[in-house]
Amino acid sequence: MQYLFELSGESPEIGLQELAALFYPFKFSIIKEFDRFVVLESKIPEKKIKELSERSAFLHHSAIIVAKLKSLLLEELDKVKWAFVKVPYCVRAIDLTGTEFAGLEARLAGPIYDYLVHHKNSSQPLVSLGNPKTTVLFVITKKEVYVTKVLWKVPKGRFIGREPIKKPAFHPTTLKPKLARLLVNLARAKKSKTLLDPFCGTGSVLIEAAILGCKPVGVDIDADMIKGSKTNLKFYKQKASVILGNATKLHKLIKLSSIDAIATDPPYGRSTKVVAESIQHLYKDFFLSANEVLKPKHFLSVLYPHYINAKKLLNKKQWQIVFESEMYVHGGLTRKFLILQKR
Repeated sequence: MQYLFELSGESPEIGLQELAALFYPFKFSIIKEFDRFVVLESKIPEKKIKELSERSAFLHHSAIIVAKLKSLLLEELDKVKWAFVKVPYCVRAIDLTGTEFAGLEARLAGPIYDYLVHHKNSSQPLVSLGNPKTTVLFVITKKEVYVTKVLWKVPKGRFIGREPIKKPAFHPTTLKPKLARLLVNLARAKKSKTLLDPFCGTGSVLIEAAILGCKPVGVDIDADMIKGSKTNLKFYKQKASVILGNATKLHKLIKLSSIDAIATDPPYGRSTKVVAESIQHLYKDFFLSANEVLKPKHFLSVLYPHYINAKKLLNKKQWQIVFESEMYVHGGLTRKFLILQKR
């Protein structure tokens, strides 16, 4: 089956990496990439695609491709087998050509309406824009038109309630929930598996991991941060093990090769507590320590500022670089993403 995914406009490149991480270890192949969309082929059923999509941070839509048309002419639309449409339904269209006229969605709904009347004996098929059973999404490109059935659409305001300012224990360096969710997914953290954040701060990564069904473990060297994590976890009714300790000496806190995934946003060395000779030494020692407690062939995702050369601080015999990218935040900061796999 072929599926169509619309990625976040913030960074389609990072969105694609998250998609690959969500699918891991299932097999899939990318058929085509265009604009912010990805066409992907996999034997994974629709239900599982929806489950994976609900875990995402940087996805907007996931849909199964029903047909690919040459144009929007009626003779082409009539080729589509609309039997998958359940009422009430609605039609949405994304025109990447910029050439279609107003009222496009209403015009595209016509052939579906006629099909339901003639083939499903529905005298007046209901349309619902707010709560449809089936959303038919047309994605229009210059070369072809994708007719899809939407499996999942990102809910509006899904992270608002967990923004840093909403948390009872606030810190200016607190990671936003969307980025925390992204880090968890990039680390290939799966339901019921352990996810470690060695610099847990006030618990943003732990909260998102717990919501996704992981078993989060948080470590921080600052007792106030540990207290903040516990406060925020309790506020959002989530559970995690939170330990006061040093991220560069994880072997003293955690059993060797026992952690399934690591996702973290280490301190930047400005407005945070850093107990190390330098920020570079902190990162270097952290990578060594993380490698000791992570299971072989498992993944670590880390977010860090542009002025730290994290790759240079790695032991390449211990780690394989899977992906690296960056995302502009504001005038003084560009954040970098790095995904590593333990050798």
